[in-house]
Amino acid sequence: MPAQPAAPPRLLLPDPAWAVLLGVASVGYFLLTIAVGTSFFTHGPGPSVTAGSVWGSVAVLAAQSVPMLWRTRRPVLSFWLVFACFLAATAISIDRNLTVSPTLLFAVFSVTARTRTRTWATTAGVAAGIDTTVQLVLGVMFGGVLTPVAVLAVLTRVVPTYLAPCLAGLLYGSQRRRAELAAAQTEALREAAEAQTAAAVASERNRMARELHDVAAHHLSGILLQTRAAIRVRESDPRTTGVLLESIQSEGELTMLNLREVIGVLREDSPVAGVPAPTLASLPTLLAAVRDLHPELALAVTGDLHDLSPATSLACFRIIQESLTNARKHAPGGAVTVVIQRNPREVVVEVRNAAATDPAPPGAPESRRGYGLVGMRERAAMLGGVLETGPAPDGGWRTLAVIPLDRQVAA
Repeated sequence: MPAQPAAPPRLLLPDPAWAVLLGVASVGYFLLTIAVGTSFFTHGPGPSVTAGSVWGSVAVLAAQSVPMLWRTRRPVLSFWLVFACFLAATAISIDRNLTVSPTLLFAVFSVTARTRTRTWATTAGVAAGIDTTVQLVLGVMFGGVLTPVAVLAVLTRVVPTYLAPCLAGLLYGSQRRRAELAAAQTEALREAAEAQTAAAVASERNRMARELHDVAAHHLSGILLQTRAAIRVRESDPRTTGVLLESIQSEGELTMLNLREVIGVLREDSPVAGVPAPTLASLPTLLAAVRDLHPELALAVTGDLHDLSPATSLACFRIIQESLTNARKHAPGGAVTVVIQRNPREVVVEVRNAAATDPAPPGAPESRRGYGLVGMRERAAMLGGVLETGPAPDGGWRTLAVIPLDRQVAA
C-alpha cells in the first residue's frame, strides 16, 4: 500500500468557534485601542469619540463576527457582510484605526484562500477601492484639503489591510490544494491496487474453477454411465441394478464432498478439458525439475497423504509449486526444505528456503510485485485454511499453510 499523505492543512477550529473568537478579539481590540488613545484623524491624549459611538461601534463589531459562520460555505458573501459592518463601525467612530478588526483581516484571508484568483482579486480590489474612497472623504470632511502626504498616508494604511491577508490566504490555499491533489492521487493509486488485486483473485478463482472441472469430471461421467447402465438392466437384472445404484450413490456423495470444499468459486469462462489436475502424487516430478537450481532440496512427509481429497491435494501441490517458483526467482541456489505433515484434523505444508547462494542468471527479469501470494492465500481460504508467509531468521523465506481436513469446517 502506498504511504498515506499528510492530512490537508486546515484551520484548527470550526466556523462557529472562529466566529466567537473573532468577535471577542475585535471588540477587545477596539476597546484597547481607545484605552491607549490611538486616533487617525485627531491628535491629543485620547480619541475624540463619545460614549454612544463607542458602544455603537462595539455592537457593530460584535455583529461583524456573525457572517463568519458561513466563512467556509459562502466566503464571498461572508466577506461583504463583514466589510459592511466595518464601514458602519467606521462611520460611527470616525476613526479607521479603531475599526480594522481581526474579523475583517480574517475575512480577507478566507475569501483569498477559498475562491479562484479572479474572484478574490476582484473582491479585495473593490473593497480596497471603497475603503480608500471612504477614508479620503472622511479626510476632507474633518481635515480640509487633502495634501499628497495625506493621500499617501491613507494608502499606506489601507493597502496593507488587504495585501497581507491576501498573501497569507494564497499560501494557505496553495498548500491546501497541493494536499488535496496528493490525497486524490493516493486514493487513485489505492483504487488501482485494489482493482489489480481483485482481478488477480478473480483470475485465480477462474483457474480453480477449471481445475474443479478436471477433478470432478470423472465422478460425474461415472455417475452418468452407471445411470444409463442401470436403466438398461433395471427390469432384466434387478441385482445388478441395485449394485449400480449403490455405486452411483457412493460417487454422488464423494462428488458432493468435493463440491462443498470449493463452494463459492466463481466461474467466468469455459473449462479447458483434457488436462489432468496435479496432486501431491505429482510432487516428485515437480521436485526433480527444481533441483537444478536448488541441489539442497529436501522433502519430509509425515502421515498418509494418499486419501486426501482431490481439492486438498491440489491446493497443497499448488502452494508448494508457487513457493518453489518464488525460491527459484528470489533465492537461486539456496537450500529448500518442503515439510508435509498429515494429522487427523489438518494437513500442514511448510516450505522454507535459505538466502540465495548463486547470482541471478543473466537476463533475468527484475523482481516485481506478483500475485502468487494472493493465489496461495485464496486456495487455502477456500478450503477453510490459513496461509502465513514472511522472512525466516536465516535471511530466507518461509511459507506455512494449514488446511483443515474436517469436512464440516471446509464446507
